[in-house]
Amino acid sequence: MKRNWVKGMNDDGVSEAIGFILIFTIVVLGITIVTLYGYPLLQQSQIGSDERIMEQNMITLQNDLKILTLSNVPYRDTTMGISGGSIFVLDSNRTDADNHYFQVWYNNNTGAWVNETFSLGALRFISSQGQAAISVENGAVVKRYQDAEGSTMVADPRWFYDASEDALVLFFTEIEADDAMSGDGIANIQMSMLDPPEVVADVTGSQTIIIEYFPDNTFDYSTAWKNYLMGSTIVEGGFTPDGDNRYRSPNVSRLVIKKYTVKIERI
Repeated sequence: MKRNWVKGMNDDGVSEAIGFILIFTIVVLGITIVTLYGYPLLQQSQIGSDERIMEQNMITLQNDLKILTLSNVPYRDTTMGISGGSIFVLDSNRTDADNHYFQVWYNNNTGAWVNETFSLGALRFISSQGQAAISVENGAVVKRYQDAEGSTMVADPRWFYDASEDALVLFFTEIEADDAMSGDGIANIQMSMLDPPEVVADVTGSQTIIIEYFPDNTFDYSTAWKNYLMGSTIVEGGFTPDGDNRYRSPNVSRLVIKKYTVKIERI
């Protein structure tokens, strides 16, 4: 006869098998709840952390591009850890659907209208799960999600307006590469600028400047550029909208446009 372990308690009807089943069921339910609700949250947190790290990495890459284009050093390389995705190079000479570019209208020194086109190219990070696309294009860092509308500008390009002289300075940076390149893990991005910058325009006289952005079909950063141009970052009060992705700035007394061509040698 089984002896009671606590005096006064009756263990008649107690089954060790039923107790084990109850404890096992509680453990399985706990694991299931953690798997269903906890793991996705942890995974989403990791994706968000990877994207924030890559935003900082792309800003570092943007700064190195600025140093390359402003200094007399022809080569520069940036080493970065690629977290949660891959980085790609888009050649500005491509003519397929990934092509994206700016057009600028202005009057030259003879009074005639001039239309200049600047193909951009890009260094683009695409996350493997979050579907975020962070690009360095035309000296700016822009971000968007492929399954969502809109985009944001993470870091501004080097465009300036001197209100005292009504002088507008636009820098365009074209990215070139001989071959399609991509990298993940630890990437060493080697860049060169062997040709001096080209002064596309240096004109004076009061006039209206028109800037139009043509996005590619998949990675549309129109909203980021719209908010940048229509905000007060460059001109107080921003550029005036003049149609889809088209903006104008009146009363510019001097316009300077410089174009830099940076070649990606290796990733």
